[in-house]
Amino acid sequence: MLKLPKNLKFIAVTAWILFSRSYDAYCTHTLTPDLSKEANPLVTVAGVSSWSVLLIILGCLTAYALFAFYIRTYKPTNLLPKEKGYSFNHFVAFLFLGYKDQWFATLYKLPSSIKRFNNYMGEVLTKCLAYAGAVSTLMWVLIHNSEYYRSIHSAPIIYSILTGGCFAIIYVWNRSEYQQYLIQD
Repeated sequence: MLKLPKNLKFIAVTAWILFSRSYDAYCTHTLTPDLSKEANPLVTVAGVSSWSVLLIILGCLTAYALFAFYIRTYKPTNLLPKEKGYSFNHFVAFLFLGYKDQWFATLYKLPSSIKRFNNYMGEVLTKCLAYAGAVSTLMWVLIHNSEYYRSIHSAPIIYSILTGGCFAIIYVWNRSEYQQYLIQD
């Protein structure tokens, strides 16, 4: 796999995230200036009905993701356990939480420190946001250029692709980290 210098990687990933999130917001605003056709859960579930509020929330989340990515890139913390013998189940929990637990504890517990949280999110959230940018950019290109795609496009399909892809990204990264853990001295 091609390994980019960390400065180039940081700039490229940051630029991609900023471009793809901006492009998605621009296309969405063009399609639904009143948010009536917006499928984002902040609109459909949380009831956000203002573009200003939506953009502030999404901007803050993106800024946090990029801050965490900066931390992970330039001030990384080793998230691996020092103790040997962890099963993959316990390892996944340790990677996020900083202590041994069942993997599903990652769904309702928080890490042992903000430093761990930022490092973990700098890895995982950034990968998922870059992936979401690829999905949304491709979606908008197809909406603008493919009659067939417009006929099958739906929010449940897009959110299934996003959710499934993010779970796959997280699983693959966890599995890769577990392999490193197994071979460490």
